[in-house]
Amino acid sequence: MSAIQFENVSKRYVIHHNRSRSFQDLFVQKLSRGKTPELSNKPRAASEDFWVLRDLSFEIKQGEMVGLIGPNGAGKSTLLKLLARVIEPTRGHVRVNGRLNALIELSAGFHEELTGRENIFLNAALLGLSRPEILKHLDEIIAFSELEKFIDTPVKHYSSGMHMRLGFAIATVIESEILLIDEVLAVGDSNFQRKCFERIAEIRERGTTMLLVSHQMSDIERHCDRALLIIKGNLLADGTPTDAANLYKDLTKRQRTDTPDFYNVEYVHYQVPDEMRVGERAPFSVTIRNSSHEVWNGEQGSGTRLVSASYHWLDRHANMHTFMGPRKILPRNLAPGEDITITNFILPPSAPGTYLLELDIAAEGMGWFGAHGKPGPQITVQVLPAKSARTNGDLSEKRLENRD
Repeated sequence: MSAIQFENVSKRYVIHHNRSRSFQDLFVQKLSRGKTPELSNKPRAASEDFWVLRDLSFEIKQGEMVGLIGPNGAGKSTLLKLLARVIEPTRGHVRVNGRLNALIELSAGFHEELTGRENIFLNAALLGLSRPEILKHLDEIIAFSELEKFIDTPVKHYSSGMHMRLGFAIATVIESEILLIDEVLAVGDSNFQRKCFERIAEIRERGTTMLLVSHQMSDIERHCDRALLIIKGNLLADGTPTDAANLYKDLTKRQRTDTPDFYNVEYVHYQVPDEMRVGERAPFSVTIRNSSHEVWNGEQGSGTRLVSASYHWLDRHANMHTFMGPRKILPRNLAPGEDITITNFILPPSAPGTYLLELDIAAEGMGWFGAHGKPGPQITVQVLPAKSARTNGDLSEKRLENRD
């Protein structure tokens, strides 16, 4: 029996151009039309249809774990919103058989002024748990989140990783038949990520159907039975995770070889660590120059493609290990010929070794691009094993001995 079924599903949004954002804009626009006769003949603010998804058809059986992959802006989040009934399709039918729970924006229901404990009661109640059920799972939630020392601290003082830990712990105690997981495991250290996947494995053993959205191809290949590849709203592959990932990489490489002027970037300077340790992130910076003849957009909600910086890892054979790292959207628009420096944090692969770190510039819905279609800079980085708890303890004891 099918847990999820899409039948020729399409989703359309309407993009309005030249829409006045304020009374002042409207007044100036009307005034300019009145003073310039030639402008009065031009059509008023127009709109166009933007199809996020087009005629998607697929089926997920009960108990399957399916990965959903594709570039930013491909339509993955829209697909999840359709499943969660946040939005309705423009055409087609979406069928969901079973109770559905979504691990999406885990801390969205948190009240920043309330403590972690108070937010457990609030958030779990919003997800449908009664007070007796919350009390039953309270200790389990706190223990899993590893926030015992901070559970009575207002969450406004929590880091993003602490928010994620608490939200994941709350969401996964709720029994569901279908679970949607959208990039919630991208935050946190490697040990906690391992705990999250162990919890997901426990949930899956109960027969729960899962749809995992991730840019980490290693996670998709390791945990999923199948993978769906979506690009520009179209379903291009539905098969084994390895086959879907390989097609994704081939299409991206092909795109690099034939890029329009918009995608010409010059990497002026970059600074990354030569050595990292598993589970420990490190800062990096890259200075880029817009070598095209078009403005690169950094304005949220503008309706045009946002340009962002990201990275991914390759092994010593130049095979993709981690497909794409966290992105950082341009903090402002970048005109042709202008430079901008972007800073972010790098999270190394989960296994030690020698890797190539490749820097990327990406446009929403179009994948990444490099200098005249070539890949971005590739830097050799040595990834060391994680520090063990025993090693840390030995070091602490030595420090105490030295003090004595």
